[in-house]
Amino acid sequence: MLQAYYRLFLFAAVFVVGCKPSSEKTYADAHAPVATVTFEHRFPIQFGGKEIHVQLALTELEKARGLMGRTSLQENEGMFFVFPSNQERSFWMRDVPINISLGYLTEDGKLDEIKALYANDPSSVPSRSREIRYVLEMPEGWFEKAGIKPGAQIDIEAVRAGITARGFKPGSFLPEKR
Repeated sequence: MLQAYYRLFLFAAVFVVGCKPSSEKTYADAHAPVATVTFEHRFPIQFGGKEIHVQLALTELEKARGLMGRTSLQENEGMFFVFPSNQERSFWMRDVPINISLGYLTEDGKLDEIKALYANDPSSVPSRSREIRYVLEMPEGWFEKAGIKPGAQIDIEAVRAGITARGFKPGSFLPEKR
């Protein structure tokens, strides 16, 4: 008889635990990552005293896609590519039907070089430096119009916040804070 009560108690306990209301969250639910924003989101970032709105290209797929198929960019809109290490970089415009201006930036977020890239041109446009960590693509002539020259600084902390908002760990992309 005692064994029957014990079995009934175990059954009831399992049943009650398994039947929590759907609005109730478990510990895992409550500590799951907050919904992240997608690749399409534009983040406001200060660059050389100007506010720009950029998509962050973080994954290999996003970097490969880049601006492919994009037929226009707004005046202060662009794409910011984040790489995990410093090296010579090279970009081309395959399947990108607009002209753009491209900035090669160093690990500390300083603009090192500005290049012009032309619509649908598959020719590679390399950086001179081997210390390039980030690449910024903006509308054609943007750097000149905005008065942004080599040495201008991008707000790396805003980039860090964008990476976090995308659901990634900034340490996987950016150097440690100093």
